[in-house]
Amino acid sequence: MKRLDAPPYASINLYDESVAGLGDELLRKKFLRNRPTVVEAYGRFDESSQTKTWCDLPRAAHGNPEAIVLGSLLKGELVSLYDEGVVKSKGKPRNMYDQIKLGAHDECPYCGGMGEMGEVGELGTADHFLPKAYFPTYAVLPLNLVPACQVCNKGMGGSFPTDENSQPLHPYLDEDHFFLEKWTSASVRNEDPLVVDFEVRSPASWPEKDRQRVTAHFRACKLEARYRSRAWTELTPLISQRKSTLRIFSSEQFREHLLVIANEPNLPINGWKRTLYSALAASKWFCEADFA
Repeated sequence: MKRLDAPPYASINLYDESVAGLGDELLRKKFLRNRPTVVEAYGRFDESSQTKTWCDLPRAAHGNPEAIVLGSLLKGELVSLYDEGVVKSKGKPRNMYDQIKLGAHDECPYCGGMGEMGEVGELGTADHFLPKAYFPTYAVLPLNLVPACQVCNKGMGGSFPTDENSQPLHPYLDEDHFFLEKWTSASVRNEDPLVVDFEVRSPASWPEKDRQRVTAHFRACKLEARYRSRAWTELTPLISQRKSTLRIFSSEQFREHLLVIANEPNLPINGWKRTLYSALAASKWFCEADFA
């Protein structure tokens, strides 16, 4: 939904910093011995990013923290490296983690800035694009950590599709057309109260895989219901303005007013606001209504 710049760290940086901060000397040496294997695994992630086939990367079974998943490293050790060595760190690993979250500028990239990123004074959450419950190998890989609002974080869940056509969009690594071209649409129903329906309408020129992926992303983040809810809170003051300060506008002038917001380049092209205002501007009834 919204492109983000990739974190300004080499793939192995967060691993090295979190391992360096471990208090258990034997465990630290174990992680150091396995570093070459980790580097190789991160290389496979990069290869999958080129083909957008993250779903084909090796998975660990759910649970079973004692399972050996990478070199001689246990699943539980890799997960703990993130939980204890990064999130609960008071040093550089935590600073790097916070910088990754700050990269979203308080706007969730999965839903185009709809969801709250966290409580006031907090930086919100970082979602594992590949969940650490199944992909512990990538628990501290910066490219696998994406800032996310609580709703999208929960919507993505702890699983990941096995079908490449169902993979969610990756804000750092996916193709530009997902973020630059229009693939959301809305229609206005003249009912009381007014209803706006949102849907996916991706370009016919796109590969079928990409068209299926945006549909899967839209569903996983529950964007239809969330967009509709946000639209209703937007329509109430807009209609009030149309009945007062904007009443001097002709229907064509009002349509042009709506198009200014629909084409605002600083808003996500597939976010709720541009999608809503595009639909309102396209509705002859809405532009001509006096809402008396």
